[in-house]
Amino acid sequence: MSRSSAHPLHLSGDLSLRNISELQTRLKQALAEHRAIDIDTAGVESIDVGTLQLLVSATRSAAADDRSLSLAAGVATPMGRALVRAGFFGGDGRPLVPTLSSWTLTREAA
Repeated sequence: MSRSSAHPLHLSGDLSLRNISELQTRLKQALAEHRAIDIDTAGVESIDVGTLQLLVSATRSAAADDRSLSLAAGVATPMGRALVRAGFFGGDGRPLVPTLSSWTLTREAA
């Protein structure tokens, strides 16, 4: 499914364990209502590893249910830097986790 036909889910602010249950609820609801979700990370100011793990889990659960959850981030954004630090992408934007093929890291902000 193309990104343009996916339902947008905007993330913003500090994504951490303090608000992970709210994000989990939003993800579950979006995936229950839409076959494809496109996560917009432009407004993310910071993200912790627990929240990244939630996004990985949601992506894998969506795929198992024949749904898709895509995510794009610019390499210089807080989300992009977190994805590189966590080992999902190389600093050059090269994906390092084949099971997350719906995630992309770009040179420009997504």
